[in-house]
Amino acid sequence: MLHGVTPAVELAMLEWAEGERQLRSLELTARRRSVVERVVAELEAEIVRRVGQTFGLAELAAVYASSEAWCLDVAQQVTPEPWAYDLSVVQPAAFARVARSATDFRATA
Repeated sequence: MLHGVTPAVELAMLEWAEGERQLRSLELTARRRSVVERVVAELEAEIVRRVGQTFGLAELAAVYASSEAWCLDVAQQVTPEPWAYDLSVVQPAAFARVARSATDFRATA
């Protein structure tokens, strides 16, 4: 376990890192990559709207725990392409990017 991090936060961070890894490893055409990146960017913006500019990892993990429905809604608003809103990839990848702005984020975590 990471020092000072609850098991729920640690699990969320592992899921976020895996989503980000999967996003990087997707073999997509440039057009499809652009669509997926737009979905992730819009998810990031929605996450920030929900947690605000100042937040900790525990707060972010709590939002993540109940985010599936609204993440799907946001993704569907960005594109009608169902392949672009695989929540096992885009949702945790967006949270991983936002997590870097958490007040208690450590790059080594």
